[in-house]
Amino acid sequence: MKPLWERASFLGVLFWLLWMLPGLAVASEKETTTAMSPETAGTDSTEGLAGAVETALARHPKISFSRAGSKGADAGYDAARAGYFPKIGISHKVLRSNNPVFVFGSLLEQARFGPQHFDPAFLNAPDPVTNIRTDAVVSMPLFDQLFTATRIAEGKGAQKKARLMEDWIRQEIVFGVVQSYYGVLVARQKVDVARDAVEETEAQVRRIRNLYDKGQVVRSDLLAAEVQRSEFAQQLVASQGDYHTALEAFQTALGRPIPPYPEPCDTIPDLNASPAPVDAWIADALNRRPDLAMVREDLDIARRRLREAQARYLPRLDAFSTYGLSGADWESGSSDYTLGVSLSWDVYDGRRNPGIDQARALLAGAEAQRQEAEDQVRLQVIQAYEGFLAARERRQMAKKAVEQAREALRIVKDRYDEGLTTITEVLRAQTAYRRAQWMELGSRFDQVIRYAELLFRAGRLEDISPFQG
Repeated sequence: MKPLWERASFLGVLFWLLWMLPGLAVASEKETTTAMSPETAGTDSTEGLAGAVETALARHPKISFSRAGSKGADAGYDAARAGYFPKIGISHKVLRSNNPVFVFGSLLEQARFGPQHFDPAFLNAPDPVTNIRTDAVVSMPLFDQLFTATRIAEGKGAQKKARLMEDWIRQEIVFGVVQSYYGVLVARQKVDVARDAVEETEAQVRRIRNLYDKGQVVRSDLLAAEVQRSEFAQQLVASQGDYHTALEAFQTALGRPIPPYPEPCDTIPDLNASPAPVDAWIADALNRRPDLAMVREDLDIARRRLREAQARYLPRLDAFSTYGLSGADWESGSSDYTLGVSLSWDVYDGRRNPGIDQARALLAGAEAQRQEAEDQVRLQVIQAYEGFLAARERRQMAKKAVEQAREALRIVKDRYDEGLTTITEVLRAQTAYRRAQWMELGSRFDQVIRYAELLFRAGRLEDISPFQG
C-alpha cells in the first residue's frame, strides 16, 4: 500500500502548492482609498467651495474611473512580475498498449523489468501493459531575452501613469467645481441685476404714463420706456435660463450627490494675484503637469521595447524539473525525477529585424509625441497667463465703468427732473448702467476662472484658498 499512499501524498502536496503559490508569490497592494458610497457621500461636513470640492472628489465618476485604472495597472504589474516565478504543471495519464517500445519502457518506469523480458519472443510480441503515469513539471526562465523585464517595466510605467492620471483628473475636477460654483453665483447675480432693471423700468413706465395722461410728455417718451422695459424683461428671461443651466452644471461637476449639494451662497472673490513671469509658469508646468509626465513615461517604455527587440539576438536560458510516478495500478510502481537547464538560440528568425525597425519607429513616434505635448503645454500656459492678465485689466476697467455709469445716470436723472433733457437720455443712461453692471459681474467671474485655469495649466491647482470668497 506504500505506493498508493505516496501517490496520494504527492498529489496533495502539488495541489496545495498550486493553490498557495499565487498568493505567496504575488501580493497585491491593498487599496488605501475607497470610493464613498452614495449613502454617505451626500452628507458633507464642510460647506462652501471647500465642501463642494470635497464632495466632487468623493462622488465624481471620473474618480471611480481613475481608481479602476489604478487597480488594473496594479494587477498588470503583478502579472508581469509573475513571469519570473516558476510554473508548476500536473498531468495524469492512463495508457494501455502492446507496442513493444511502450511495454519495454513502461516496465522500466514501473521497476518491474526482469531478465525474462530480454526474451526475443517477449520483445517481439509482448502482452499489453497498463501504465498509470503522474507527472509534475516545474519550469522557470533564467533569461528570456528581456521579455519579462520589459513587461515589468511596462507594468511599473502603467502604475505610474495611473497615479498621474488620478492627479490630473483631480485637478480637472477641482477646476470644473470652481468654474461651476462661481458660475452659479454670477448667474444668480445677473438675474438680480436684470430683475432690478425690470422693476425700475416698470416704475419708470408707470410714472411716464401718468405724465402722458396729464399731457406733460409726448407718446414717444412712453413708447421708449416700454421698449426698454421689454428689453430688460427679455434679459431677465435669458438670465433666469442661464441660472438654471448653471445650477445643473454645478451638480454635474460634483458628480450629482444625493441629496443635491446646497446652492452656493458665497460672494465672488476679488483676486489681487500678481503672477510670476510667464517663463516661470512654463518651467513649472513642464515639471509638474501629470499629462506631460504620462507622455514621457510612454517614451521610456518605447526605449525599453527597442532594447527588448534587440535582445532577440541573444540566447534564451530556462531551468526545468520533472517528478513522476509510474505503475500498473495505484498500489505498485516507482518514481523518477529529472533536472535540467535548456539553452536555445534562434540562429535565424525573419521577424527580428522587422521587430527592431518597428520598435525604432515607435520610439521616434514617442519622441515626436513628447515634443508636441511640451509645445502644447507651453502654448496652453501662455494662453492662460495672457488670459488672466487681460481679465485682471478688464476687471479694473469694469469697476471704473460701473462707477462712471452710476454717476452719469444720477446726473441725467437730475437734469431730467429739472426739465433740461429728454426721457430718451434717461433711458440710455439706465441701459448703459445695467450693461456696466453685467460687464462688472462677468469680469469678476472671468478673473477668478482665468486664474484657476492658469493654475490648472501649470499643474498646480491643488489649493483652493485663493478662490474662496
